[in-house]
Amino acid sequence: MPIFDYTAVDSRGRSVDGTVEAPDEQSVIRDLRNIRYTVTRIKERRDPTRIFKDMTQRFERADLYSLAIFTRQFAVLFNSGISTVRSLDGLSRQTMNGPLSRAVREVHDDIRMGYTLAKSMSKHPSVFDHLYIAMVRAGEMSGAMGEIMERLATLLEREVRLRAKISSATTYPMVVFGACCLVTFILVNYVFPTFVALFEGIDVQLPAITRSLIWVTKMATNPVVVAVSIVVVIFTVYCIRQYINTEKGRRVYDDMLLKAPLIGPVIHKVALSRFCRTMSTLLSSGVPVIHSLEIVSKAVGNTVIGDVLLEVQMGLKEGMRLSEPLKDNALFPPMLYQMVAVGEETGNLPTLLEKLADFYDMEVEHVLEAMTAMLEPLMIFFMGMVVGYVLLAVFLPVYSLVDKF
Repeated sequence: MPIFDYTAVDSRGRSVDGTVEAPDEQSVIRDLRNIRYTVTRIKERRDPTRIFKDMTQRFERADLYSLAIFTRQFAVLFNSGISTVRSLDGLSRQTMNGPLSRAVREVHDDIRMGYTLAKSMSKHPSVFDHLYIAMVRAGEMSGAMGEIMERLATLLEREVRLRAKISSATTYPMVVFGACCLVTFILVNYVFPTFVALFEGIDVQLPAITRSLIWVTKMATNPVVVAVSIVVVIFTVYCIRQYINTEKGRRVYDDMLLKAPLIGPVIHKVALSRFCRTMSTLLSSGVPVIHSLEIVSKAVGNTVIGDVLLEVQMGLKEGMRLSEPLKDNALFPPMLYQMVAVGEETGNLPTLLEKLADFYDMEVEHVLEAMTAMLEPLMIFFMGMVVGYVLLAVFLPVYSLVDKF
């Protein structure tokens, strides 16, 4: 927690200098006013080690799995009748993830000073996103904090399982691709160079495939070429990442992902699943539909679909029902807006959205299995082509020598 040096005037007009540890300047001013001090100067003490820690902590992110466990534990403790302060104090001591533990500790300190839970959590957007804070605020307003925290924990646990499915489905193709790159690197840099000197010293017309591999080998073993290639790759990746971080670049990138041949359907169905489940959770927690759409637009993980949801929100403000603007956009399949229409007519929209989310989760699993089954032979074929190319480049000149003698 930051340390502040201050100068104040007490009730008798005497100047007082002091040092206090607090989350921010406003907390210091408020605490000093409570004891009838008027603050004339306040400055945060700069500690070089703290500056270094702050810089390193900016690159740390709260783990979703740890956040789901924290939310479930907090819901259990809250429903057991334990106060919020005591619950957060205990959880901050046992939470393993560093950023989450620090955030929970600071939230605990803020609540002790009179802040609400939602207001305290909103100071840590890298840990508690818009959805999390909106759910907590709805719980505070409705008085059903325990029930809403349980729903939020269930939502996070389902998101963890969904990410685990995607990760497990992409692990094998990535391992095969990495092995292919490693074998190619060894062949080009260590195996084939031993044959280059032999081929160049004999009076044999080398095949085109061998000459091409000799050129590749010389380029790969040339320090200048390697250094320039690394610099070009790093610069290109940096420029692409900077472009993606812009608002326009992010939309272009997300649109390309949606239209990609293999991963596009997966990303689309994952976004639909998040839309249905998050919308269901928010509506069940008492959050208005218009406000829910604004939160969900940031939670789906794709700016293109998020922009469409904001357009849907504008339609609702003009008096339309939720199913009507969804029907006019091709990103939402017919089954989705038909189920939404049925939910609006029966007054059972949160339950139907939850069932839709379960359906899209199964669809994601099936698409991932099909994608993995398709990628495996493609990776093996690609690896076989590379190894076959190197072997042909090596043995064709050898066969030419045998035929010559």
